[in-house]
Amino acid sequence: MGKLLLIGLSLLLTTCNGTQGTSGQEGEAQDTQQELKTQTGQQMQIKQGIRGQILWEAGNQMPSPDAPPSSGRKGVERTVYIYELTNSSQTTSKDGVFHTAIKTNLIKQVKTDANGNFAISLEPGRYSLFTKETDGLFANLLDGDMNIFPVEVKEGEVTEVEFLVNYDAFY
Repeated sequence: MGKLLLIGLSLLLTTCNGTQGTSGQEGEAQDTQQELKTQTGQQMQIKQGIRGQILWEAGNQMPSPDAPPSSGRKGVERTVYIYELTNSSQTTSKDGVFHTAIKTNLIKQVKTDANGNFAISLEPGRYSLFTKETDGLFANLLDGDMNIFPVEVKEGEVTEVEFLVNYDAFY
């Protein structure tokens, strides 16, 4: 009878400790989530500059009746580099999308959140955006003058940007 009581008491204590540990971990996770939301919220509240999202797309993107569509785009963590407006003649490029030896000045850099969202305050002007990738700084958009991923910031405005990182996608 004593052993049975001891086993029951032991199970009760284990259950209580396990529940307490779990709720403690949940509390910590909620605190961390709240802190991230606060940081993201503060980061997103700019009055002038660039706000956007870095999206990742990979795999076969060709429509096909025999294959299901790929999972599509998803926001990703990256470091975004903001340079003075950069022309393709002012960099060394590999595959037309990975850039090194950029001859213009780096203005600022910002890390995205887990969903790829970022915001950064900037003075009015024209800038080029790049993301940090293994093979170099990535940018796949050129304007008619061969400026790399050009973005203009106007006085008192926030320019919205969607930056697609798709060097592993096939179209």
